[in-house]
Amino acid sequence: QPTGTLVGSERQNRRGCPASTKILWDSRRDVLYIDFCHYARNRQNSQLLSSVSRLCFGSLPSTCVSSFSSHGTVVVFNTVQVQPGGFTPFSTRGVAGAGNLTLTAGNGRVRENRVYLPSLTWRHDGPGWKMEGAVGRGYGTNLYRDTDKGMLLTVQARRTNVTVNFDDIAATRPGVITVLDNATRTAIDPYRLENYALNQVTSNPRDSADVNFTAFVNARRDFLWRVPVTVKAGLDFRQSQRDIEAGAYTYSFRGADGRGNTTNGSAAPFLDPVGSLREGPYGFPAIQFPDYKGTLDYFRANPSHFVLDENAAYRASVNQSKYAQEGVSAVYLQGDVALLGQRLRLNGGVRVEQTNIEAEGPLTDLARNVQRDAAGCPLLDAAGRPLVIATDALAISQLTLLARAARVEKEYLRYFPRLNASYNLRENLIARAAVYQSIGAPNFNQYAGGVTLPNTDNPPGPNNRIAVNNVGIKPWTATSVKFRLEYYFEGVGQITAGVFRRDYKNFFGNTVFPATPEFLSLYALDPGEYGTYDVSTQYNVPGTVRSEGWDVSYKQALTFLPHWARGVQVFGNYSSRRTKAARLGSLGFNEIPHSGAWGVSLTRPRFNIRVNATFRDDQNRGEVTGNGIEPNTYNYTPAHQRLSLLGEYYVWRRFALFANMNNITDVPDDGETYGPSTPAHARLRTRQRFGALWTLGVKGTF
Repeated sequence: QPTGTLVGSERQNRRGCPASTKILWDSRRDVLYIDFCHYARNRQNSQLLSSVSRLCFGSLPSTCVSSFSSHGTVVVFNTVQVQPGGFTPFSTRGVAGAGNLTLTAGNGRVRENRVYLPSLTWRHDGPGWKMEGAVGRGYGTNLYRDTDKGMLLTVQARRTNVTVNFDDIAATRPGVITVLDNATRTAIDPYRLENYALNQVTSNPRDSADVNFTAFVNARRDFLWRVPVTVKAGLDFRQSQRDIEAGAYTYSFRGADGRGNTTNGSAAPFLDPVGSLREGPYGFPAIQFPDYKGTLDYFRANPSHFVLDENAAYRASVNQSKYAQEGVSAVYLQGDVALLGQRLRLNGGVRVEQTNIEAEGPLTDLARNVQRDAAGCPLLDAAGRPLVIATDALAISQLTLLARAARVEKEYLRYFPRLNASYNLRENLIARAAVYQSIGAPNFNQYAGGVTLPNTDNPPGPNNRIAVNNVGIKPWTATSVKFRLEYYFEGVGQITAGVFRRDYKNFFGNTVFPATPEFLSLYALDPGEYGTYDVSTQYNVPGTVRSEGWDVSYKQALTFLPHWARGVQVFGNYSSRRTKAARLGSLGFNEIPHSGAWGVSLTRPRFNIRVNATFRDDQNRGEVTGNGIEPNTYNYTPAHQRLSLLGEYYVWRRFALFANMNNITDVPDDGETYGPSTPAHARLRTRQRFGALWTLGVKGTF
């Protein structure tokens, strides 16, 4: 509620009934309220009926500037080549001189995030109609900076022409790692920076801006007939715009002599003397790595010692330059009715949405790098091959890769019916059921991802076809049915159980098909020029996939305990889910078949303490394919359990100490990759251990 009245006035309207106007300011939310209140007399009994209207104007500006960096390092031991018979489940022998070591450090960036959200809202609460409307606009920018803020994204050092061998391979690491210099056949210490050559530094600035616009109006009327009925109708419009510009700059170190990136030991002067003293994880020794701030100082003082990959920088900036705008216009009608003495309540309606999308992304057209005569025909050399305009990599990219030249438009109309029902079987037992339809629209990158055109001077083939994100793809739809029972205990507590079934249609998959005039028209491409080429894109997979599951939850304050044990409350929940079909697109992946949580809390006048535990099953993250990888190999997030402890102690009535200790057993975030024949010790692929997060603090109410 508003905190104070700035202006107030009392008056009478033309019928002699009281009326008032108040202007209020809520300093906590930066919202200005204007309330209009008047009364009208009921013609039947002369009773005064109130009608209140409120006009609210608010703005929410926020700015967040944060600097963050990772003083750790990543060391990659790459065998590159292994001969047949050069490996067992517990050892690997790399080909002599084929391997390399890569040491990457840094990750320093500055993030600048700014948001401004002005809005205007109107609400009317009358004896008959209840109406509301609002209009709002949101502006947000998210900027990432590094070199201009005194940081580098990464500093990389390398060692090449080495032989890498692994022995005593276990789940977390090889027990023995041997690195040999190919020329001298002597062992190299891979954890000392003096054995590396400074290779490159990178910068990755990124600017993104979002503009959102929202407008809606609706009206509701309660009809107090023999059977009470409520009807609500409204209009809704939402528009989102996203504009992204980004760069990726890689500077190779050459040194004063022009060959520094091949000189072993050239990374030693850039040693971080403090961070390199920390012991490594999993039994590794302290790992020396470069100081990215010291490297940046050298980079600025000696720009001629570094060479920018201009072609890669140009391609990165063009490929990451994207714009998309989506507008959704909707109209809806819904109603509520109470039957059987208000024991049965029905709520249903339909929403109709019109979606319009415009997007711009990169366009790759290889035919632009071909010499042509006045008639537009390609000029050929003595062997009958087209003569190119440019041979330099950067010049070719500038000719054939164009920023935001792929422009697309898309629109579709959808309607969403729904029906909810609840029935009071008993005073404390309620049955609920629902059926509704939902939609999964493609993300913005589906429309702004860009187009790669074939070289029309060459015949169609697997390496010469149209590659594009399909803007004509339909959103997937899902029809869901849910049923739930809720039982409420006397006092505080309830137990619920529910089941659901969801049928998906038009999920996304990948395909190659001959170009059609209808498809080419989505990208303004000439069927006479591109009609003979195949299209590699996405499509809507035919068929239906069913997902179903159930869940149960329980919570209760144990009021039946003796007085000295009062204040104990327990809760628990469990859910199960499965997809009954072959996987289509991403459906069936990222699914957690079983998950749940439980906890107990104790509340006293001066303190409270809570123990929360969560658990989850293995999560399939997607299939892994490639040469030598057996079928049915997938990435997984393995099952785990986590425990948290939270508590508060009130020193005074308005002042308390609190502590939140999350993941107190330090359960790591693991990633595994395995197939039917993968041994247990070879499944672990990644492990991130952040430790237990302890938050201690004070809070007060004033």
